[in-house]
Amino acid sequence: MRFSYTLHHRLRLFSAAGREVRRIRAEALPKLKGGLRALYRALELPGANPLKDAHAALDAAVLAAYGFSAKADLLAQLLALNQQVSAKLERAEPVTAPGIPASFPKPETLLSEDCIRPAE
Repeated sequence: MRFSYTLHHRLRLFSAAGREVRRIRAEALPKLKGGLRALYRALELPGANPLKDAHAALDAAVLAAYGFSAKADLLAQLLALNQQVSAKLERAEPVTAPGIPASFPKPETLLSEDCIRPAE
């Protein structure tokens, strides 16, 4: 199965949105007492918040990557996708495995080193 340019573009958007969430978190955490819990509790407050905006962009990128609609029931969409994959597996048809598709050009462009690591 060959993935379209559109899917490749969606994967790039998804990757960039994830990096932006992590960048904003990394900048905010040293300035804040209470760690991630305090950071994410701030999202409940009214008003503009860069992390809230970054998460909204990530949510939109994930929905687009899966071809889901924000207006439809997300759980119903996930169940339908799961049923489609299950049916293909039962018919011994190929399915796309999780992760970066093999046809993606330069998969290293989706990877980053900005992950949270355990303290040494």
